[in-house]
Amino acid sequence: MADPEHIDHRFLRWAAMLHEIGISVAHSSYHKHSAYIVANADMPGFSRMDQARLARLVLAHRGKLERVASIDAGSVDWLMIACLRLAVVIHRARDARGLPPVSMQREGRGFTVTAAPGWLQKLPLTAAALEEERRQWQGLGRALYIRALSVRAAAT
Repeated sequence: MADPEHIDHRFLRWAAMLHEIGISVAHSSYHKHSAYIVANADMPGFSRMDQARLARLVLAHRGKLERVASIDAGSVDWLMIACLRLAVVIHRARDARGLPPVSMQREGRGFTVTAAPGWLQKLPLTAAALEEERRQWQGLGRALYIRALSVRAAAT
């Protein structure tokens, strides 16, 4: 998805921009409200299928992944969901720290998140949120590995 004009990249960008729209309805379960709004809003230029896909991505950005378990196992949407969920976890503080020292790679049917040395120790709430992410992915039979590089590995 390196091409910013690729349709999947555009869907991910749209989902990132719309994922919190449901907060205007209620803070509690806002991701469900966001998905409902996206699925049912009058969105010229989007087919009903496009809106349904976008709504699934928005719904999946947090909470139980079971809600979207019906997505085809080989769908690129799983990668987009992983990217969106990781971004939400990493940028939860909404501060000006800039890009975090984190990367993500595909690992079989799952993903590996790699963090710079000491980064997760400095952010225990983020570390806990990543652990919850690991459990969510595991519940679907997919892996999310969380790896903190050692100082030696980061230097090479």
